[in-house]
Amino acid sequence: MATQNDDACAVKPPRGPAAATGMLTLLVAGVGALWLGRPSIYPFGSADKVTVSVTHLIEHRLAGVMLLAAAALGLVATAFAARRCARGTSLRIAGAIAVAETLFFGLVMADITLMVGLAYSLTLTSPLIVLTAVAVACVRRQRIGYLAAGVVLALATVGVATGFLTVGSVSRFARNVGHSFASYDLRLLWGIGMSAIAAGWAFLTYRLLHQSMLLRGGGQLPAWTTPGGARRWGRFVTIAAALCPLTYGLLRLTWLTPWPVGLMGSEDNPATRMQGAGLGVAAVGGTVLTLGLIAGWGERFPRWLPMVGGRPVPPRVAVIPGGVVAAAACVAAPGFVLHGLESDGMGVGMLLALLIFPFPVWGPLLAAAVLAYRLRRASGKVSGATAAAVDGPRRSTAEPTSRVADAGIALRSLQVPPA
Repeated sequence: MATQNDDACAVKPPRGPAAATGMLTLLVAGVGALWLGRPSIYPFGSADKVTVSVTHLIEHRLAGVMLLAAAALGLVATAFAARRCARGTSLRIAGAIAVAETLFFGLVMADITLMVGLAYSLTLTSPLIVLTAVAVACVRRQRIGYLAAGVVLALATVGVATGFLTVGSVSRFARNVGHSFASYDLRLLWGIGMSAIAAGWAFLTYRLLHQSMLLRGGGQLPAWTTPGGARRWGRFVTIAAALCPLTYGLLRLTWLTPWPVGLMGSEDNPATRMQGAGLGVAAVGGTVLTLGLIAGWGERFPRWLPMVGGRPVPPRVAVIPGGVVAAAACVAAPGFVLHGLESDGMGVGMLLALLIFPFPVWGPLLAAAVLAYRLRRASGKVSGATAAAVDGPRRSTAEPTSRVADAGIALRSLQVPPA
């Protein structure tokens, strides 16, 4: 009689992700060895200019030892995960190490620089994205496009009339954003690299957890991972995740009014206000896109979009950017909290900062929302209700031959698709 361990041989181990992640970890081990051999090149610790991080508290010797230890454990995890016959014990050991590696690279070695890079990239591109979307909606004769175009024209008119929107202010705005990038220098590349390695280990953790659940369930996954189960709990976490950046976005949009919140008088100029408003637009846009994970247009492109209108949304189109933002929020959280505690302690200021920048809850919530979307779209199909909501009602080209035919069509249109 076959045992569970014998059945485990049928499980395909995640060899590719394990090998790729292990190689990246080995490369970083070389950096740790350099830090131990040449302390003068260590950029963090007491000499760190960026204090919104954990690494500004870690000196070169400890950092080098930790990277070497992470590389050694990574080799162990890779060996267990890539075994030809995946056993439950092997998967559990590899999974535990993968979790530890994810936490180390994501919460210790990475920092807020990934979030900064994303935020200022969106600050530069969000005006172009908004104008393009408005223009397309108007060309496709959408009412929301006409309304948005009116708002944009009104804001532009007021900006030009008041001297707020000039060539000089726009040029200074671009220089300010460029300076924000330059101030982080190579630190931005390090943060992106550490976040990428953490994401690789997180993906390997997901794959190992998936295989382990298959083994325990005899080839069946738990109910919460089914499309129906993910739809139930995913709705709540998605709404919660969408609310997280909204406070920051609305506060920054006040910089377009005579009553800017959080703008110091010494920094009050049109370029700075544009920069803050750009960040606000990006944050509010993030709220809208997060809600798209549970909306009909998150599964099927609206019909008024050119070329892709009416087609199913490939899951990766939502999963990849959503996962990147979730990772950025997660890795930003430890350094942000430490910086706040060092600056103000656990007081009212810290609580207000967490309300405006809720990285500790935003990252996990958004990651859960993206996971729910991925599980719900696992079959690659779009529900009938979603298709009807996006496509809208259509008229039949054939005339019914009798009242009975009319009644039959009506009854079929009222049927609710299975969850």
